[in-house]
Amino acid sequence: MARVMTPQATMTAAPPNGVPPPPGLPDDESPRARFRPSREAEARILLLIDAFSRKNKTQERYLEGRIKLAKLDFLLRYPRHLRQVLLAHGASPEQIAGIDPDEAPLDARMMRYRYGPWDPSYYAVLGSLIGRGLVDVKPLDKGFGYRTSVAGAGLAAAIRADDSFDPINQRLTLLRRYLDRSGNVLKNYLYEIPEIVDAAWHEDLT
Repeated sequence: MARVMTPQATMTAAPPNGVPPPPGLPDDESPRARFRPSREAEARILLLIDAFSRKNKTQERYLEGRIKLAKLDFLLRYPRHLRQVLLAHGASPEQIAGIDPDEAPLDARMMRYRYGPWDPSYYAVLGSLIGRGLVDVKPLDKGFGYRTSVAGAGLAAAIRADDSFDPINQRLTLLRRYLDRSGNVLKNYLYEIPEIVDAAWHEDLT
């Protein structure tokens, strides 16, 4: 059985091609570090895919594409912006009371890219989850869909049972209820946030 990933643990993968960071630059501050998957990111993305790909009574369900994944992950990681978008699109103040607007973003900060928030580590994170048989991929009309495998769903359930993931689980419940929209619709929601609209390409988002 796969080892349960904790939000505090970090991945200790070797640098690409075995090339170390430039002298004097700590490994975790190297530009290459942004492209590496962390245990925290793998656990969070696994939970996100599982929340948006659970089977319903009539058909299999997939999280549709990396654009949607990135937008949902941005809201999951940035509590202040999640509160703002939820209030603008159906949630009540009572329902978001447990989301601390002053909490720092989870994991490394995302950057502004062509279609809004993006994290360069997504390719490595998804590659790791797919390669270990935790996430299945299916070609869709536009792009690819992602869903947890039987093993991935089991690991996601084990992670959810860890109390340290309660804040993430709460946010995922609200995301699934109010913001299960297409990637383009979510992109438009995020473009209502001045910090995103005003950011330059490749600028870290706050």
